[in-house]
Amino acid sequence: MKRHRRKSGQAVIEYAFLLVLLSTVAIAVIIMAGSQLTSLYSDVTYEFTHLTDSSTLAPDGVTAVAPGDTPAASCPAGQTLQLTGHKWKCK
Repeated sequence: MKRHRRKSGQAVIEYAFLLVLLSTVAIAVIIMAGSQLTSLYSDVTYEFTHLTDSSTLAPDGVTAVAPGDTPAASCPAGQTLQLTGHKWKCK
């Protein structure tokens, strides 16, 4: 009977160790990708709140651009201006 208890106790410890390991990895991934996840969440939220807008938003985040027009924005070297949903972004 003692032998069976030790093995079941060992299984609980192994499961606890796996739980700690997986939660540590999950927290590390969230910390490393936090800014990207925040940006993605912000973009999705913006798209849902502006589904019926006919205008788009310029890269400055303030100026509205009429349909079919391209904003006069300067992107950093090596990046081009692209329309993503309702926002123009330098990518």
